Amino acid sequence: MKENDIIVLDNNERYTLLKEIIDDNNQYFISAGIDENEHIDEKKIIILKVVHQEDGDYVEIVKDKNLIKKLSINFESAIK
Repeated sequence: MKENDIIVLDNNERYTLLKEIIDDNNQYFISAGIDENEHIDEKKIIILKVVHQEDGDYVEIVKDKNLIKKLSINFESAIK
């Protein structure tokens, strides 16, 4: 997975990977939803963590509020 890739989550929602950061040896992407017209949905912004397993790489949505806050600061710094 890399920036600008489009991925499909288990619930069939599509997201584009906007920016990647590494934090505590974990790979994260800030991601935006893609609507049915192939436009970015700025109301659907999530942070995804890449999980490496034997059968491939997967993503999980970061839900921990403290981690989201920390990563948001890191993404803001990376974007500047």
